Amino acid sequence: MQKAVIIQSNGTGKNDLENLLRQGWKVVSITPNNGPSYNDFLIILQKDEKEDNENS
Repeated sequence: MQKAVIIQSNGTGKNDLENLLRQGWKVVSITPNNGPSYNDFLIILQKDEKEDNENS
């Protein structure tokens, strides 16, 4: 299973990312979006369904 989180230059999304990492999600990809007025990151996270079932 995968999820995507966008971290904006103002810090929006950072708490969402931290919560997912605490839940056992792992970062598999980080893509920067360096525009003229902002620096955002698209972060793809993955968690095996098997791990999710074991932790429930």
